[in-house]
Amino acid sequence: MTGRFEQRWAQIAGIALIVATSFIVLRPFIVPIAWAAILAYASWPLHVRIEQLFRGRTGVSALAMTILMVMLVMVPAVLISAALVFELQSALEELRAWLPGGPASLAATLRDIPLIGARAADRIEGLMADPTQMQQWVLARTGLVVGFVASTAGDLGRLALDAILALLTLFFFYRHGRELAPQIHGAARRLAGGGVDTVVDTLADTVRAVTYGTLSTALTQAVLLTFGVWIVGLGSPVLLGAITGLLALTPIGPPLVYIPASVWLLLHGRIVAGLVLLGWGILVVSMVDNVIKSWFLSGAARIPFLLGFFGVLGGLLAFGPIGLFVGPVAIALLLTLWRDWTALR
Repeated sequence: MTGRFEQRWAQIAGIALIVATSFIVLRPFIVPIAWAAILAYASWPLHVRIEQLFRGRTGVSALAMTILMVMLVMVPAVLISAALVFELQSALEELRAWLPGGPASLAATLRDIPLIGARAADRIEGLMADPTQMQQWVLARTGLVVGFVASTAGDLGRLALDAILALLTLFFFYRHGRELAPQIHGAARRLAGGGVDTVVDTLADTVRAVTYGTLSTALTQAVLLTFGVWIVGLGSPVLLGAITGLLALTPIGPPLVYIPASVWLLLHGRIVAGLVLLGWGILVVSMVDNVIKSWFLSGAARIPFLLGFFGVLGGLLAFGPIGLFVGPVAIALLLTLWRDWTALR
């Protein structure tokens, strides 16, 4: 009996060592693998149709689907980036034309704003009157700008690497998904019993709801920001809306558009328009994100609206971009376990 007991513990220890070592090895790639799994699952019906078009040649259909996913992201990104470069060149030319008399006009406009206007105007006029002070002010903030640029460049590099790894993983998920899915389901049933089927169904509904909610949110935010930019009379509303739609797929996308646009209006002395656009962005464009995603979760995944809202927001705060899916999925699985437990009592 003692020998069997020791053998059992040795097996458990060996399995735990293998699992722990594998986790350490795969830990740097967990996020790309998770994104690939989410994309593969959400787009699997389309992959099935494309596989039928290629008469069951899984490798060819997997390559076609991966290329399609690249095209859906890269082509709009390249077109918008080219348009953005053109707009930035125009903005720099306008900035050069504004610098000779713009600060004085801005100071005069700010002076009429209660509480903070006079202090801000005095600060601007002081910098204009003393070029040395202006130079010191710029140099004092150069380090912050350089640090921000370096940090952003590093983040973009990591994001590009994660995207490449996710696409590579996505190809193999498409190619071997038919064999992999039953194996995962069978392993889950062996560990948790037949009740795991309900959890799997909940997981599927939640992933679909978050995916459709994310795409709907991006489209809605693009339309709302386009409307807001058009109302305040800022140029290129369609371009700014398209950039917003693309950036809306990231957690902090829309503020990267409406905050600089609002600052640009303020610098040109259009105080009311700048404040209106900033308020529209904060109160409408950004808030609609969590509302739409929570609405999809409350419908498809049967998650109460408030819990769906907390799941989306808490997931983003805790896990970053992947938390957009992890948060709602965790809440949905918790609710499933709660409902099953309370139903048995």
